[in-house]
Amino acid sequence: MTPGAPIVVLEAVRARDSAGEAGRPRGSLFGATAALGPGVHAVLGAPEDGTLALAELLAGRAPPLAGRVLVAGREPFRSAPTRARIGVLSVAPELPDGASVASSMSVALRARGAPQASAAALLEALGVAPLLTRRQASLSFAEARAVELALALGVPQPLLLCLFEPFADVAAPSPGRVRERLRALADGGACVVLITSSTVDARALADRIHVLDRGVVVRTEPGDGERLAGAPISVAPGAARPEVELHVLVHERAPVLHERAPDAPGARALVAALAGSPAVRAAAWEPGPGSASSTLRIRAADREAAALAILDAAAREDVALAAISSPAPSMHDVRAATALHLIAARPLRPFGAPRGDAALPPGAAVPPGAAPLPGAPPQGPVAVAAFGAPPAVPPLSGPAPVGPAPAVLGGGASGAPPAAEPPLADGSLPATEPGPHDGR
Repeated sequence: MTPGAPIVVLEAVRARDSAGEAGRPRGSLFGATAALGPGVHAVLGAPEDGTLALAELLAGRAPPLAGRVLVAGREPFRSAPTRARIGVLSVAPELPDGASVASSMSVALRARGAPQASAAALLEALGVAPLLTRRQASLSFAEARAVELALALGVPQPLLLCLFEPFADVAAPSPGRVRERLRALADGGACVVLITSSTVDARALADRIHVLDRGVVVRTEPGDGERLAGAPISVAPGAARPEVELHVLVHERAPVLHERAPDAPGARALVAALAGSPAVRAAAWEPGPGSASSTLRIRAADREAAALAILDAAAREDVALAAISSPAPSMHDVRAATALHLIAARPLRPFGAPRGDAALPPGAAVPPGAAPLPGAPPQGPVAVAAFGAPPAVPPLSGPAPVGPAPAVLGGGASGAPPAAEPPLADGSLPATEPGPHDGR
């Protein structure tokens, strides 16, 4: 393999899983395109976005319906040597048959040509060595996934590790050991793909975070995840920015060394001072243990402006702040921000409108600073499907003014539906072009 070349390549992949009722698909991929090199990549999404289908493709357990999946230049579904160098943690345990964990791991290690004596070392590395002597039938779901994770991390000369939710439902007593091992494998040149719906897990380890939304890789962000819930550089006119949340730890009764009175102003006074601030949309608080501290939850459109407003209000009211932190965004926050990124990066056109410059209003252009999305066709803008507005952010408890509703995709800045196209000369309706999420 050429140095610096991507290890995993998805080329306009279409696929579906069979995890729904009666084998029906729960999620699908619609033209997913990506190129992943060495390092830790988090694919952030839900099963309905096609994460299960992606896991099956990368593991080599299913071929795509269309497009290509390559690992080190080969299709894993058709190349047994390639699959032997892929470590897999599936959504459900798939250990080889065996009366005991030791015999089951022996089968797996023998199949990939590894010494059977390494089974104990693999389990010991995760802190689950006692599982080796257990009967396989006695393992819980999380214990069986821990054994499977140990096997995945022990693949010799790994090209790819495809791990589905490796920090959920896994009976590993120390997630830190797992992170250290994954980082060591990535630094050694392997491509580690964490498929997860947890923004916390993604931010904790990933070098790059790829957002999978309804079957398409729509965004790629740095691993710190700071931009996951942020608004893009260019936002369509009238589009509401997604809210961000800040947590503020307030001293209600400060230590003696601060020489503050027991009735010194605290969270209540800070909330009252922030009530008239245009930088804060909502605020709520809850007392901590022993009422010595309180935690404020602040909702705002801009993180920096809200932090400055909190500091100014605390200084005016003489409120002692212990910390201001920004929690990891939820999947709802990521989806709301991704909707704005789609609007900024892909100008809207009605379904059925021809591709190319004719789909844009006169004089319209791609907003400055908007980066093209992976897989965007070169011939013109792409329609963004309108499936209704995303659910509103749930209101916080306490006095909280309600912010503007999220933007609706597919109807332009005003939200109005596109005008119907006139019939053809023979009286028939014009044929429409399928969009990227038509499910076919």
